Amino acid sequence: MALPERDVLLCRDCCCGTTKKHPDADHAAQRDEIEALDDRAGRRGPRVRVRVVDCLDECDRSNVVLVRDFTWFPGGRRPKDFWLGGVLSGAATEAVVDWVREGGPVPAALQRHVFRGKRG
Repeated sequence: MALPERDVLLCRDCCCGTTKKHPDADHAAQRDEIEALDDRAGRRGPRVRVRVVDCLDECDRSNVVLVRDFTWFPGGRRPKDFWLGGVLSGAATEAVVDWVREGGPVPAALQRHVFRGKRG
């Protein structure tokens, strides 16, 4: 199996995935849309691996999505991490999905969501 060009980590089992903290966010739809990136059958573009994780320890910025791009360094073994917080709307989720599929710099639609994570 080929290594992914991008990993997408979706924080979910802490406050990011709860309706208690974000009652208006459609958590299930967001998870489904992001997990669909991992479905590579019949698609062109980067190899993407999606992982739903318990907690990325950035609860004050929920919903958090971490995109690890392995294409930034030769050999693909050292990723460049892009931390996105407050990904709560369908439009923000769609922008994440489009960007992960297309690659390149963070698009303008996601600039306000970018932050420097504690781990990166």
